[in-house]
Amino acid sequence: MRNIRRWGRLLMLCLAIGSLSAAAQKTYAWLTDTSTGSPLQVEAASYTTGNVIVLDAGHGGYDTGSISYDGVYEKDITLAITQKIGEQLEKAGYTVVYTRTSDEVIWSNDNRDDLRTRVAIGEEAGADYYISIHTNASEYGDGASGFEAYIDYENDTITAMAQSIEQKLMQLGYTQNRGLKSTQDSSLYVIDSNPVPAMLLELGFITDSADAAYMCSEEGQNALAQSIAQGILEQL
Repeated sequence: MRNIRRWGRLLMLCLAIGSLSAAAQKTYAWLTDTSTGSPLQVEAASYTTGNVIVLDAGHGGYDTGSISYDGVYEKDITLAITQKIGEQLEKAGYTVVYTRTSDEVIWSNDNRDDLRTRVAIGEEAGADYYISIHTNASEYGDGASGFEAYIDYENDTITAMAQSIEQKLMQLGYTQNRGLKSTQDSSLYVIDSNPVPAMLLELGFITDSADAAYMCSEEGQNALAQSIAQGILEQL
């Protein structure tokens, strides 16, 4: 969850839409950094039905995020689960925009550029919802475990969706529920500086052996992705 705190002014970005062949079943959003003229490519599903949902796999590239006792990076866990969530939503006919689909990121090795670009992707794609996937961390051996979600409680729509996801995750029984948290107490850039209704999910503590084992397993990742996707779909 490192590097997600509020930063200053938004980066000015422009959007143009490109496309691949119908056989590839993908479209691409092209963002241009007006200060450098560098093109930034963001992959999105080609479907046009329903809402546009941004899925943000936390960290990536230069930023590993937190690290488990066994040396597993948060960025790898979040990417795997995020892609599985996206597959479920795409199967349901919804357009999914990913802030990243690999460990190669489209922003520079700068924390501010990282956060600004993630938020700009959703804004320029005209997204209806923005969901950022993370794992939590604490001091090793302190007993901290569980999932939680950060939201803006003033947004009824995103609050209802977060509650729906919360109920689905509780049914898995893999860890404790730490509840929904307000960003009024702990400001997060991807929520508070985001024009798109947004939430940030902490799926468990990478520093807790049980949480980490579940989030790293194929079975656990599939279950988490399915539950999150179901929670989203129930509110669309």
